[in-house]
Amino acid sequence: MSRAVGTVAFTTTIPVEVIIAAGYRPVDLNNVFVSSPDAPLLVERAEMSGFPRSCCAWIKGIFESFRRGRDTLPIDVFVAVTEGDCSNAKVLKELIDLERGVKSYLFPFPQDRSPDAMRSEIEKFAAFLGTTVAAAEKVRHDLRPLRRSLERLDDLSWRHPGLVKGVENHRMLVSASDFNGDPVAFRADVERLVAEKETILKSGGYPNNLKPLAYLGVPPIFDLYSFLEEKGAVVVFNEIQREFAMPGEFPDLTAQYLAYSYPYSAEYRFSKAIKELRRRKVAGIIHYVQSFCHRQIEDIILRRMAVEANLDIPIITIEGDKPQKELDGRQRTRLEAFIETL
Repeated sequence: MSRAVGTVAFTTTIPVEVIIAAGYRPVDLNNVFVSSPDAPLLVERAEMSGFPRSCCAWIKGIFESFRRGRDTLPIDVFVAVTEGDCSNAKVLKELIDLERGVKSYLFPFPQDRSPDAMRSEIEKFAAFLGTTVAAAEKVRHDLRPLRRSLERLDDLSWRHPGLVKGVENHRMLVSASDFNGDPVAFRADVERLVAEKETILKSGGYPNNLKPLAYLGVPPIFDLYSFLEEKGAVVVFNEIQREFAMPGEFPDLTAQYLAYSYPYSAEYRFSKAIKELRRRKVAGIIHYVQSFCHRQIEDIILRRMAVEANLDIPIITIEGDKPQKELDGRQRTRLEAFIETL
């Protein structure tokens, strides 16, 4: 993979192979926002710019991260995912179009999961960025060793609860959306962590009495992993983050992005997740929902599907709003009580 000559920033995972094939550096603005020490300030600035209080903090953070990124990266292309993610992203693109000098693009995931429609969207995206699907397929092939290393890290997480910290699993998998802008360096980081964990596994020097939990829903806007481990539990399944890593073998990009569950129906997402919940034998499920997001309603679907599947695993729903360093008192109390009952 050649050195990037520009930057493509986006609102959620898209066919990143196309971006790399076109010679651009991929940047997931969600990761830029939530990892910033100024994340709360970015939300405040967006609200001062006119964003309503009753608007998801992620959209506000993405907008301000884009504005800041124009000066530091700079950003050449902005891609908003409409179908399959947040409806606010369409208006966000219109707002960013007013910031002259950056090309923008709407990427829709076909909601019927049609192979022909998915293939067509990838072809159009490649043409927009000035590359070909064939070039993107070569990048997909080059990225397989990296994705396999992420699979290995995730496998170690649940087969040996406590060996891999929940936050380590989260950070590596969530970074698979853009590979931290540098797939080569990121692969080295992942392989280094996997080797470290396999060495620890041989020595047995890790806590092996932690209760295994599953985390379902969009990545959290705050760190709850450290708190969980303080209370004797560890997350061994990060649902959406794992989807970013796109585990498995696929014949082509079309199949890979049809298997990726996040942009499709809640039923499809949770049916995949339930299989993993059974396989990993988790003791409890944390379902995270973001304030002012349509995905809050998916909690109803999850609970109904859990009953229909006879999934006898306790579920707690935790809601987050703005970025914060620590959980608030109510969140801590509810999670602590939940863990004690497992």
